[in-house]
Amino acid sequence: MLDFKIFKIPVRVEPWFWLMGFFLGGGIGIKSRQDFLMILLWIIVLFVSILVHELGHALTSRKMTGVIPSIKLWGMGGLAYPNTQLTQKQSFWVTWAGPLAGLGFFGLIVLTCCAIYGFTIGTDLTMFLLFPSTGVYRETYTVLAEMDRSVLYMIDKLLWVNFWWSLMNLLPVFPLDGGQIYASIERSPKRVWTVGMVTGALVAIAGFFILHRIFIAILFGYFAFQNYKRLEHLKGQYR
Repeated sequence: MLDFKIFKIPVRVEPWFWLMGFFLGGGIGIKSRQDFLMILLWIIVLFVSILVHELGHALTSRKMTGVIPSIKLWGMGGLAYPNTQLTQKQSFWVTWAGPLAGLGFFGLIVLTCCAIYGFTIGTDLTMFLLFPSTGVYRETYTVLAEMDRSVLYMIDKLLWVNFWWSLMNLLPVFPLDGGQIYASIERSPKRVWTVGMVTGALVAIAGFFILHRIFIAILFGYFAFQNYKRLEHLKGQYR
């Protein structure tokens, strides 16, 4: 268990968080010291990116309520606790703040790379977002070909996680931020759970068969099941 404070906000990191990062980074397939280094870099990227996301929630909550929130990083990602009751309006903006913090961090990384490495917003950024850092494009573009592999890997993962994960988190699937935002503006709980169940199932199927990402398939399959159970519970109340 790791406990610390950042901006006076207490943060707890559970052991399962590190284990989740290890498996997500392909820790089972380690064959060399270089592979081990890449896993460590990936865990750092995961830690920083999820912490930034949760800080978006927490700092906004503190600004709006004056109450010091807390953050927990665990096996399923991160959670920010406002430690007070939020109004509907406060909850709406606090929820939005997480993905916006991730996208803002993404923008900061892009500007830094443009300033230091001379990246182009078009070609280089597109390559990072659409293809893995070990792909053939590294031999095609001079800026990328001249970079140290470890630096290239970290930039690649920082951009990929903070862009795509932030967008994915806005999908209308409860308990993701997008699902909570949708629930705050949709008056029908039945529609909230139905949309969450269908969207979660579709993403799980796409994750398994198209993206070949087992974690995405398991995560969204679990979310789809959660929304299904909530829908069944809702139906049971009217029987």
